[in-house]
Amino acid sequence: MSKFHYSTREIGGVAVFDLKGEPTFESVQEVAWKIQKNIRRHHFHQIILNFKAAGPMDTIGLRHLLTVCIRPKHSALYGAPAEMASFLEENCFTGKVDVCADEKEVAEMFGPFLYDKDPDKRYLDKEAKTPKESLGAQLEGRRASRMHVALPVELRITSPLNEIVITRAIATNISQGGLFVDYLDLVAAGKITAMEPIENLPVEIHIFPSVNFPEDYHVAGRIRRKEIRKEQLGFGIEFEENRQGLH
Repeated sequence: MSKFHYSTREIGGVAVFDLKGEPTFESVQEVAWKIQKNIRRHHFHQIILNFKAAGPMDTIGLRHLLTVCIRPKHSALYGAPAEMASFLEENCFTGKVDVCADEKEVAEMFGPFLYDKDPDKRYLDKEAKTPKESLGAQLEGRRASRMHVALPVELRITSPLNEIVITRAIATNISQGGLFVDYLDLVAAGKITAMEPIENLPVEIHIFPSVNFPEDYHVAGRIRRKEIRKEQLGFGIEFEENRQGLH
């Protein structure tokens, strides 16, 4: 495993720090200092530390790393080991730091912030005669009023080789004609970027019930465009209304 380091990206205004490599006492201190500097420079108020690609870390290293969570208003740990919750409680980090096991918990914690207001990422269904005829309109009408959209989804994508690739992501924008998803898990994103071209590939979307969105949906669609920024992957999915199914 490589030396402990990190990369930075944003999902809907939340700063994501992807931790990678084998931690050592010196490298953890260096990474913690650089992340704190990054947070101060860009005035990040909401952050996620992604532990998915990081090696095991001792308690001293964890204490150093978690100092980066002091300044932001809200921090979450994604992909962290199960014992992290008890460690946070023992070290008085509870309240400002949440341990999120999956995309569903991340969406619930950061719902109001994981919303991308970019209108270019919307897919408007101009063929619908009335807003009620569109599945997107139904989804918008049924989500909790306090959030715009941050929905955990499971995507079953049929590859060009006719293989089914299943990944989880977070829908960060929705309109009458479709939705836009962002990947928090870089490993899952890598599976998708390996399938080229991904435009026009069919996808089955499972929208999970959650605190912010209590209903369960299964929707058919097609990938219409992708957006890659360094390691960050997001893409727009257009609903196929004639194949939709609600369960």
